[in-house]
Parts: sequence; C-alpha cells; structure tokens
Amino acid sequence: MAKVHLRNVAGPLLAIVLFGLAVRLLVHEANSITWDDFKIGLTSVPTLYLVFAAFLVALNYGLLISYDLLALRYLCRSLPLRRVALVSFLGFTLGNNFGTFLAGAPIRFRFYTRWGLSPSQIVVLISILGLTFWSGLWFLGGTVLVCVPIELPPPYVLPFGTRTLGVILLSLAVGYLLVCTFWQKPWPIGKLHLRPPEPGLMAVQASVAAVDLLISATALYLVLPGEALVPFTLVLAAYLAAIAVSLISQVPGGLGVLEVILLALLKESVGDAVLASVIIFRTIYYLIPLVFGMTALVIHEIYGGAVEARQARRP
Repeated sequence: MAKVHLRNVAGPLLAIVLFGLAVRLLVHEANSITWDDFKIGLTSVPTLYLVFAAFLVALNYGLLISYDLLALRYLCRSLPLRRVALVSFLGFTLGNNFGTFLAGAPIRFRFYTRWGLSPSQIVVLISILGLTFWSGLWFLGGTVLVCVPIELPPPYVLPFGTRTLGVILLSLAVGYLLVCTFWQKPWPIGKLHLRPPEPGLMAVQASVAAVDLLISATALYLVLPGEALVPFTLVLAAYLAAIAVSLISQVPGGLGVLEVILLALLKESVGDAVLASVIIFRTIYYLIPLVFGMTALVIHEIYGGAVEARQARRP
C-alpha cells in the first residue's frame, strides 16, 4: 500500500520540481533578452505567416481525430464521426494544456463511457493513443537526428551525440514494427494485457503521428522572426526534442519546459527574438485551441442538460 501511495505521489512531485526548474531557467534566459529584441520578435513575423500558421494548427487538430479513430479501430469499435471528433478535440485541447492524466483521460472516460465503452476499453484506447504518438516520434525523430544531427548547448549535453540518439529512436521504431509483425502474445501492462497492433495499423499510426509533428513544427517555423535564416531541419529537431522532454517531464502542457528547450536550442541560430516566437507558438497552438475547447465543452454540457431536462418532463 505504501509503495502504491509513493508511486502516486512521485509523479506529480517530479513534475512540480521540473516545472520549477524550467521556470527558473526560463527566467534566467529571459533576463538576458532586451525588450527591443523581444519586440522585434513579436512584430517581425509577417501577418500572412501568422494566418498560415493558425491554419496549420487548425488542420493539425483536425488530424488528431485520427488518433482516436485508430484506437477505436484497434478495439473493433465504431462510433459516429461527430462523437469521435468532439471527444478528440476536447481531449487534445484540454490535455495539451493541463496534461493527459488531469484532463485528456478524464474527458475520454466521461464521454466514451456514455457511448458504451467499458473502463478497461478506455484505458486500452488511451494506451493506443500514446503508442501512436511515440511511434511517430521514434520514426521521425530518429530519421531527422541521423540525417541532420544537432549540437546541444553545454548545459544540455548528452553522454553521446544526437546522431546516436537518432539511431536509438530508429531502433525503437524498428523494434516496435518487429513486435507488431511477429509477436502475437499480449503485453502485460499493469492489470491489462494488450496485443500488439497489426503491422498495417502500426504503419498508419506512425504516419499519422509523423505528419502531426511535421505540421506543428512547420507552424513554429513560420512564426520565427522574418529575418531569421535557420534551416527547417534544425527547427524540426529542436521541436521534437522539446516535445519529447516536455511529455516525459509530466509537466501539464510542457509549460516552461517546452519554452526553455526551444530557447536553448534555437537562440544561437535565431537570436534573442526567438523567445517571442516561442510565446506566439504557445498562444496559437495551445491557448487559442484551449479557449475553443472550453467553449465547446460548456456549450455541449448546457445543450445536453437542456435535452435531458426536456426528456425528463415527458410523460
């Protein structure tokens, strides 16, 4: 019992520590940036690029519906597309900002249980969502780092090069593919026993997640300062590293962690104005969708309550 309690406390405690450390590093980096540099970063992005970045983010959230569709296909369950789109949009807009365990998972439990899925099926569905994302990150991140390795700044140096890290990620992707192809026994994950997805489903998983990451990295690239001459591959590699670390840290929304890693990896190439670009990206990709998600949730709950009240008044 004590071990279970310790395990439940350790995760949130680690997230709080990492969040505090990230905020401290971010404040330290921000103090070295002048207001003029920050203002240049805010105003030098062409309006057309901002509009196109917002369009890509909207397209990205539409693509995220595929995550839930693939998980339901794994479960051999079918639901109307409008329902899947609703729970996926709410799950990702709230989960991206408040964390999977605090918002993404509870939203899916709330809606999918209404629509006939058992709690164990929903746990499996959430596990498949995670596998979908990580399979794409392994494949895309490994390919990028092997072909275009990046140099980490001194505080973040690894005991091995980023090309080696890319080889590790690609090995994980290939290992996952081999398991899906040849391993037929269920995986014991806690109290669950999950069978590996079919190779065809696994390939679609990795493709969807890779396109998802490419689209969001392109949105980040578009909001960099207009005069910044930085290759897209560097931005993509920095974004993949920042996303991976922010998810592993368990800090809700990667708040502070995402910013400090992007700032550290792109500051030398882009300049001090990169801080403004990162804040613009946070606003477009996280905060604005959160407003739409909260609005959609409130409207749905009010409408659902009105329908239930109307049905209760019927004889």
